[in-house]
Amino acid sequence: MFKSVLAAAALIAAATPALAQDAPKTFNGPYVGVQAGWQQDRQTLNAGTTSTSNNTSGFAYGAQIGYDFRLGDAAVLGVEVDITGTTGSTSFTGFDINAGRTISSTLRAGYLLDPQGLLYVRGGYRNARFTIDNTTGNDVSSNRDGWTIGAGYERYITPNISGRLEYNYTGLGNDALPSTNVSRSVDYQRHAITAGVNYRF
Repeated sequence: MFKSVLAAAALIAAATPALAQDAPKTFNGPYVGVQAGWQQDRQTLNAGTTSTSNNTSGFAYGAQIGYDFRLGDAAVLGVEVDITGTTGSTSFTGFDINAGRTISSTLRAGYLLDPQGLLYVRGGYRNARFTIDNTTGNDVSSNRDGWTIGAGYERYITPNISGRLEYNYTGLGNDALPSTNVSRSVDYQRHAITAGVNYRF
């Protein structure tokens, strides 16, 4: 009996490394997902020597596709492309600014707090569309190129599904506006907090 127990223990010990090697690595490979959350657009109107800032908050929603590269036991590098939309508009005297779709291409770097949980930072390129609705009816659409940076936490819910919570700040430069007397421009900034779910292949 004692010899049988020792033999079984030896078999389990020999099989354990092989099973560990066969277990799939987390945060390694392609994924697709959806996201939604809160977004605040802040526009500042500069007219001559005066400035006026307005904030508008809205519901943000979209989808993403990406790929993670597991480096060693704890490091993860990833790439992601996403497209999002939002609700809400910002009002100034004489015109409104409506936010449209946003397209992003970002890199992220993360550290595994445990095999199922990833703490990460993200940064990259963002392009956002805005429409300026004038009271005169001469609406103007503009695609703003900018940059984004943020941080988040992602965790596996099942072997193929992960959930995440993320904050991002975006700077989108400024637009020069037509004017008959003083120079005018609008600066664009954005804050967003979103939750997402990814399906991992």
